[in-house]
Amino acid sequence: MLDQVVKTEVMSLSPLLWVGGWLVIGWGSAIAQLLPPASDDVKLRVVQQELDEDAAGRMPKAHGEALAKQLKVDPSLVESLRASKQGWGEIAIRLAMAQELTKADSKNYPTVVEATRRVSDLRAQKMGWGVVGKQLGLELGPVVSEVQRARQEMRAEAKRAATEGVVTPGQALDRSQTERTSQSDRTDKTQRPRGTEKSQRP
Repeated sequence: MLDQVVKTEVMSLSPLLWVGGWLVIGWGSAIAQLLPPASDDVKLRVVQQELDEDAAGRMPKAHGEALAKQLKVDPSLVESLRASKQGWGEIAIRLAMAQELTKADSKNYPTVVEATRRVSDLRAQKMGWGVVGKQLGLELGPVVSEVQRARQEMRAEAKRAATEGVVTPGQALDRSQTERTSQSDRTDKTQRPRGTEKSQRP
């Protein structure tokens, strides 16, 4: 009897729960549309964290070389930033911003090294990326795009490198057959009767 009462109550409430669920979803979508899009400063902080997470488990030297390759800078520049205890995401953003600075103000910052030094000086003053961009007269949009592109390329390369050692089913079959043949040859040699010793002369 109690079970029947419970079932009846649940059945009577289910339409309300269903409608309530759709209202929550609908309001969630409406609120999400009303919220302003994430600023470029926020996007940079997100990709900075993602780059730090991507580096987990990778050899620092290989990761540094991959980052230098994607950002088209000398690996020694990446190494010097790492030596100053900078995270991978921080390094990537500094280099991407420095490249934008050389394009925007090549007279004062003719090289990426000099531009990187300027960006690093501002970061040392605890300035956020948005403030650094304003100080340098740079839009953060191109920096965001470049860092995101570099991250995607590095992830793709890491995935390719990880799958290089994977054996395909065909290769596994060939290897198995080769191992069986080799084992069979060894067995034949051990079971082959030894030649009779030459009889000694009286």
